[in-house]
Amino acid sequence: MTTALADRAQTVCRAAFVVTLLIFLALATILVGTQVVGVLFLQASWVSWAADALLVPSITAGVVFGLVGFVGGYLMPKDQDEAQE
Repeated sequence: MTTALADRAQTVCRAAFVVTLLIFLALATILVGTQVVGVLFLQASWVSWAADALLVPSITAGVVFGLVGFVGGYLMPKDQDEAQE
């Protein structure tokens, strides 16, 4: 891979990593926060709604985040010492 292409791929991967991390954390925080408030106010419907509406999107965002991180590991430059070993 050429240097310019590798640099561009790293930049895109880092941006995707940050965006998917923030999406995952936001969804998971809203999910857990809604469930905690539902438990505190004894509103079982809030707990159920949060699980029904946000569980699958949260897990999906976490999976995408993990895949982006995995791919990013292959795009990061290797140290010269590691490359020689």
